[in-house]
Amino acid sequence: MGQHRGESRARGVSKGPLIALGLVVVIVLGVFGWIQLRDRINDQGAAAAGACVEGEAELAVAADPDIAPQIQTLADRYTATAPVIRDQCVSVTVTPVASDTVRDALSKGPGGAWDSAALGPRPALWIPSSSHSVKQVAAAGVISGEPRPLATSPVVLAVRTAFAGAPATAAIDWKDLPSLQTGRDSLASLGLSGWGSLGMALPVGPGAESTEMAVEAVAASVTGSTTGPVTEEQARSVPVTSALTGLALGYEATSGTKPATTRDALTTLAEQGDPSTSAVHTVAATEQQVYQTLRDAPGADITAFIPKGPTPVADHPAAVLAGPAVNETQSRAAAQFAEFVRQPEQAQVLADAGFRVEGSARPGDTTLSFPGLGPTLVPADAAAATELMDVIRNPVTPRTSTVLLDLSSSMGQVEGSATRLENTTAALAAHVDRSPDTSNLGLWEYSTALDGSRPYTTVVATGPLSAGGFTEGTRRQALDARLAKATPATGSSTYTSLEAAYTSAVEGYTPGRTNSVLLVTDGANDDSVSRAELLSAIAAASSSSKPVRIDVVTIGQNPDLNTLQALADRTGGSLEKVASSDGAALPTAISKLLS
Repeated sequence: MGQHRGESRARGVSKGPLIALGLVVVIVLGVFGWIQLRDRINDQGAAAAGACVEGEAELAVAADPDIAPQIQTLADRYTATAPVIRDQCVSVTVTPVASDTVRDALSKGPGGAWDSAALGPRPALWIPSSSHSVKQVAAAGVISGEPRPLATSPVVLAVRTAFAGAPATAAIDWKDLPSLQTGRDSLASLGLSGWGSLGMALPVGPGAESTEMAVEAVAASVTGSTTGPVTEEQARSVPVTSALTGLALGYEATSGTKPATTRDALTTLAEQGDPSTSAVHTVAATEQQVYQTLRDAPGADITAFIPKGPTPVADHPAAVLAGPAVNETQSRAAAQFAEFVRQPEQAQVLADAGFRVEGSARPGDTTLSFPGLGPTLVPADAAAATELMDVIRNPVTPRTSTVLLDLSSSMGQVEGSATRLENTTAALAAHVDRSPDTSNLGLWEYSTALDGSRPYTTVVATGPLSAGGFTEGTRRQALDARLAKATPATGSSTYTSLEAAYTSAVEGYTPGRTNSVLLVTDGANDDSVSRAELLSAIAAASSSSKPVRIDVVTIGQNPDLNTLQALADRTGGSLEKVASSDGAALPTAISKLLS
């Protein structure tokens, strides 16, 4: 039998699907391998970063002592997160240092000297008490960007609880403090009988920034401003300088210790007994400083009182610093740490210490009420703030003085951009403007035959600056007007004029204060009176019961220097020599002898 063809042969399988399947497997394995490789690379990168391949970096922070303990706590927390910036492991160190001390150091410029032994390592982040200090850094290129606050605390008056509870104290404005300090307004009128005048401490040492801010609040209130800032022109104005002089002199008159820092003043206030016999009744301090004082001295009889008017606020800004000493890693770390501090869970550390932090709970372990605030005072710039504190540090003591001004032709010599006379009258006018209303001042001018038969004339009779009856208004205004009109004449009858002015000063002696004649001259005497005759005449006119001192400012070379020095020595006065009327030496000398 025959067989059918193909009955015993198997059919073949197509190779196409097998090739496709193989390709898919290869692709899957490739992708899987790539993913593993990528993850391995990433893990190696992370491990390399975690190992700080670029080394360690330290962020140095300079913080005001009020906030430094809390910043240290937060720095430890931040460091514990093992932050890595630009492949460097970052740690944070915090140095407590007074805001004004750092401010003065930074004002030397980004490359200026930094005393690491006294101030700690040069910081990349500065947390002062207030933007008040930031605005007073005189140098440019020191601060990077605009510092933002971390926590705030208003400047208040730390007072005895009886003061805060007295019937009329709620009406007290910042501008009222000078009159209460000097006793022109009695504390008895506020319901505080037996307290006398207000004893307000004015510490001005390092760490007394609260004093500076309170002084600005007084100045702003005097000018009628609701927010500030106080301008340099306002700082030099008569109302402001008179008010601050009263504030400073009232403090000078208080007995007892004069604390150098706000913390010392708060301790003194907390430890004093009967307010009627206490030297200090109030201290300008931040609310947080008062809170801390109460924590340190439980049961202390003090509280916080906020006067009416613009309220200065310590806002504790985080200022990232710039300059050759701050590298990119430190700058980034400073900004990152500041943001870490602002996180709600971190900011609560500041709130628990008595600072005000928006959204954070206030501490419940205190009798302080943390009231709402009115208008906030905008800090003054460096120039205005310096003017204000200069009055506080160097107040012009009320006195009775007659200025005897040389109008000889040599006073017309040009020095700098003006004549000697113009420089002198400008310096005298500046002093008149910052003198208290209670000062008695007068002006005599002299030159050859200035007033008929006499070489001198009484331009403005000596008396209280606030007294009226002058064409220009007050005696202060009359002095300013006359000084602006002074012009050089001829001759220099110094001896005759000085004898007359001194005799008049003795006759018009004011008991209970310094009495003086201030001679401002630049040349030799050219009248017929001899040295011996002058010394004899002054001795005859002097009186032990009416002591009048002769003070002298002499400009340039003066052949009569020995005679003038002898007159100053014999009357208890002083002589100041200045080489030129141009510059700060002349105003400083005049201020020294009339203060």
